[in-house]
Amino acid sequence: MNAQELQTAIYEAGFDAFAIMPARSVDSMLPKLREAQEENRYPDFVDPDISKRIDPKNLQRGAKSIISLAVSYATGDPGPNPTLHGTISRSAWGIDYHRILNERMDRIIDYLKEHVGAEECTKAVDTSFLIDRAIAVEAGLGYPGNNCAVYVPPFGSWVFLGEILVDVDLPPTKNKGQDNWSCPAKCDRCVRACPTGALFAPGKIKPQLCISYLTQMPGSIPLEFRDKIANALWGCDICQQVCPVNQEVRLSPHEEFQPIVGPHVDLRPLLDLTRKGFLEQFDRTSMAWRGKNVILRNACIILGNQRNPEALPILEKIAQKHPSTIVQDAASWAVRKIRSG
Repeated sequence: MNAQELQTAIYEAGFDAFAIMPARSVDSMLPKLREAQEENRYPDFVDPDISKRIDPKNLQRGAKSIISLAVSYATGDPGPNPTLHGTISRSAWGIDYHRILNERMDRIIDYLKEHVGAEECTKAVDTSFLIDRAIAVEAGLGYPGNNCAVYVPPFGSWVFLGEILVDVDLPPTKNKGQDNWSCPAKCDRCVRACPTGALFAPGKIKPQLCISYLTQMPGSIPLEFRDKIANALWGCDICQQVCPVNQEVRLSPHEEFQPIVGPHVDLRPLLDLTRKGFLEQFDRTSMAWRGKNVILRNACIILGNQRNPEALPILEKIAQKHPSTIVQDAASWAVRKIRSG
């Protein structure tokens, strides 16, 4: 197999960086996952079987190699959030990254089957049980940041990760600079900036407290976190935005991740959207999967946090007439918040 030709195929498919490792269990993650379970920090939205999550052969029994892949979405600073608007995480500005990465991985799989002799290939983004961040670090694609994101030089932590499992032996890669990769010594800006305390120590997180998790969770957002959400309509980038490493990253060349919604969304028209209107605006993004009512709930909470009386008419209407009790509750809370001054 020609390693240079494979590298060319990966870059031509639209990936910015890659690393290859044997399809072995990432045993170094076991102590960290066990600690998270013991401290009740293990995410409730992922598979509880930690041994399963670190072994790629549980996804493809005959896998011999893993190609860990990264695509940059460093699309520039969003700027300040205008009043009566909500902010969207940079990862959701453009076309749904799952769609983009899957399409690009299909091109690599076609190459592997045609030129490398692969028969079975399995692709994964962040919807499989595998821990893509652990694989990326183990393969040498990047290093773990204090904010629990993976940093892939020169793109920082603004990267989408994916992997392809292959049933042939591919030559492992080794990045010459990998041994010197790390966050700046004693830097804890991300920890200090986290509004909810989800990031409570370098490299340690309570996912259930993360604003990204809170804005995507079903049901009602607990009262004690609503103020802390501030202007976050979907996701949170604070721990990445304050990072000094991320100030010097190479910008993404991918037009697909430029904003088709956001970075800031006018919330009053959003609250009046029909289901059809919601899909027309958001269906191509990674926000649509959770549905309209979660977004409307978040919009109501933001308007309550901003305390702008101009939002009262639409909020009062939503509080009285919206069919979702979750949205009604958020709107009623926002009305009380604004009226209390």
